[in-house]
Amino acid sequence: PWGPRVRMACRFARFRRFEAALTDTLGGECERSPQLTFLGSGDFHHVSLALVRRLREPFNLLVIDKHPDWMCGVPFLHCGTWLRHASLLPLARRVFHVGGELDFDNSYRWMAPWRQLRNGQITVLPAVRRFRGRAWAGVPHDPLRPSPDEPANPGRVEELLRPFRADLARHPLYVSLDKDVLRADEAVVNWDSGHLTAAEAEHVLEAFTGAAHGRLTGMDVVGDWSPVHVRSTLGAVFHLTEHPPLSIDPFHATRVNERLNLRLIAARTAENAAPLAG
Repeated sequence: PWGPRVRMACRFARFRRFEAALTDTLGGECERSPQLTFLGSGDFHHVSLALVRRLREPFNLLVIDKHPDWMCGVPFLHCGTWLRHASLLPLARRVFHVGGELDFDNSYRWMAPWRQLRNGQITVLPAVRRFRGRAWAGVPHDPLRPSPDEPANPGRVEELLRPFRADLARHPLYVSLDKDVLRADEAVVNWDSGHLTAAEAEHVLEAFTGAAHGRLTGMDVVGDWSPVHVRSTLGAVFHLTEHPPLSIDPFHATRVNERLNLRLIAARTAENAAPLAG
């Protein structure tokens, strides 16, 4: 019932009411075991903020996404602003943004959290290229791929994580994955698609989980295409102005996304079961 009211964007007061309804549904305490939550379209990525606000211990945050989602200075909540609010939570320690490509070094760069980028609280590992501009020249951000056409293998990801292993080992990890970071043939989304393969995304998940010594505090997945239904002026405006024109076969979208969802479930279940088997 809340979907059309919070899709794309909503005012903070409405989001607080949504969070209260979520607490009524899930309970006031965060689950003791990490939960894997599928939120549907990337239009709902700001729901991740409601989930990380339920955490009750310090955590590191891994976001795998084509877009930055960290726009500052916006007077309402939007799927492109939630990460800014999450990074300011008292329990949030380090934020790792992996797989980015669009809206990092165009006109939206002025809305980036430059203080946190420069002091290292937010670390960026782009998908295939370094970002342009004088501001980015002062921020370390090696791409995930060693070259645009060479997929990142596990060794490459481990190499990139080496400077951060101590911090990753210090706190549990929360993961938010937006499928728009993947190629169009591996995920059908409401937005434009990225460059990574599902295998590369899995390498990232495995490397970060390993660096955190398997201590996950939760994960959410967004990016499943769905027809857009909104019941707010903000949502309608952003749907008309921000969604790219796409021709989507709903049945094909469901098949492709379900295949990836099942793959993610199988991988996460195997990781969580491994310590028990030992």
